[in-house]
Amino acid sequence: MKNRFLILWLIWTLMSSLLVYVAVSSDSANTLSVIISTVLSLSPLMGGVLALGSVRSAEQFRSMLGKNEYSVFYVGIVLAILFAIPGIFTNTFDPYQTTIFAFIVFAVFGSMRKLRNGEFRLTWSDLVVWLLLWIPFDLRWYTGMQSGLDYLWWSQAVSAIAIIGWYGFRGADIGYNLVPKFRDFPIVVVAVLMIFLVVTPPGLFTGFLTFSLPGHYDVPKLLVHFAGLFITVAIPEELFFRGILLRGLDNLISKKWIPMVISSVAFGLMHWNNVSDLSTQITYVSLATLAGVGYGWAYRRSGNNLFAAVLTHTLVDWLWKLFLSA
Repeated sequence: MKNRFLILWLIWTLMSSLLVYVAVSSDSANTLSVIISTVLSLSPLMGGVLALGSVRSAEQFRSMLGKNEYSVFYVGIVLAILFAIPGIFTNTFDPYQTTIFAFIVFAVFGSMRKLRNGEFRLTWSDLVVWLLLWIPFDLRWYTGMQSGLDYLWWSQAVSAIAIIGWYGFRGADIGYNLVPKFRDFPIVVVAVLMIFLVVTPPGLFTGFLTFSLPGHYDVPKLLVHFAGLFITVAIPEELFFRGILLRGLDNLISKKWIPMVISSVAFGLMHWNNVSDLSTQITYVSLATLAGVGYGWAYRRSGNNLFAAVLTHTLVDWLWKLFLSA
């Protein structure tokens, strides 16, 4: 199929448009212009992230990037336009912030293209770009850049930039594959059970977790929540902490427990700002670090296939929502 990437992107974008429209229009405070701009800005991003989850589609996309010497600018301009759309539709367009965003994207892609070589080994330049993308996203520094762009948009933006940057321009074998293999499912089941067996007892003992069983479950809402966790939480977090950080360190350090510890602790520390009380912060970081080891195990066990880690992460968060509360 000559245009596999384009076809998959169109299909996923249309499906994402429907999902985004339902989600945004359910809020009565959103005006028609907000709904339209959100669909137009977010859906292509989400479609791209999902389309690149097909190995053959991603390979075709990477080939397209390699054949065009101006691909850094073309892709960067497209992302900048998506960034600007909400401001244009709501009369809050800020050319200065849009320019800053565009130059950040150009810098990331240009740096990744310069780093392209053989086997992917995490370098200091990789780490700087990793921090440049993840820290502002994790700490929500983006909130002042563009009105109308919330966590959902930025989760897809940083994911798309990271995939295009490391896989497309850098040529890194990060294992970004969302097409499951049969062997992934037993690995996911084992990983989920291990994480719950290790994390739940100390969580209950410290009072951080409590069993919570509602009287009834809204199944459609739970399914939407599952999809939301998969796309907006598990994909970006596993992409950055397992696909880039763990994989890059695995190729750099011979003792495999060291990359696992580093990536898991980094993942745990990411949760520090999610709560305010010191004792709760320590507990949360510790439990998240243990969960990170489980996600890393699933990633490695599946042959560095991010789908296993992403699905494990999604199920842990989803089941936590169903049966436990923090």
